[in-house]
Formats: sequence, structure tokens, C-alpha cells
Amino acid sequence: MFNLKMESNVGSVSVVTSKNRGLNAEEWADIAVNRIVQISADTPLPLREQAIAYKGRIKSLLIGYFQQVAKSERSTIKRVLEQQGHLDIAKNIEDI
Repeated sequence: MFNLKMESNVGSVSVVTSKNRGLNAEEWADIAVNRIVQISADTPLPLREQAIAYKGRIKSLLIGYFQQVAKSERSTIKRVLEQQGHLDIAKNIEDI
């Protein structure tokens, strides 16, 4: 006789949506930090508090870096548009 037992765990799945816009730096940081730092419900209180503080610090760092990425990307787009002679559109990109 042939027996086969299979188990699978896909982990947790989350969906984040926005209306009429992309996700902002804080929303992306929330997604990232929740994947990077996971805190068990069974963690003793002093360690749990320390982990929560660490998670907050990581989130703050990610927000700063994500904001810099967005700023840098807009700057690159603006320069390309200016080089192609689309000064009015480049000005709009700068104002975002």
C-alpha cells in the first residue's frame, strides 16, 4: 500500500489598496516592516516591548528612504522631460 501525506503552509496574505493613487512611503513602510519584523504573541512582555520599539525604528528609517527614492525618481523624470523640451510637464512633475 502507498500512503502520501502532504502539508503546506502559505503563510499570511495581505492586500493593501488605495483609491485613485499609488501607495505612499508610509504605506509601503508598513508593508515592508510587517514582513521584516514579526513579533510572536507568546513573546514575554519586556522583549515584546523592545521588538515593538525596534519595529517602529525600522519603519521610520524605511519611510525616510522611500521618500528619498520618490524624490529622486521625480527628479530624474523632470530632467528627462526637460531634455526632451517638455518644460511645462517637467514643471508639473516638480510640483508633485
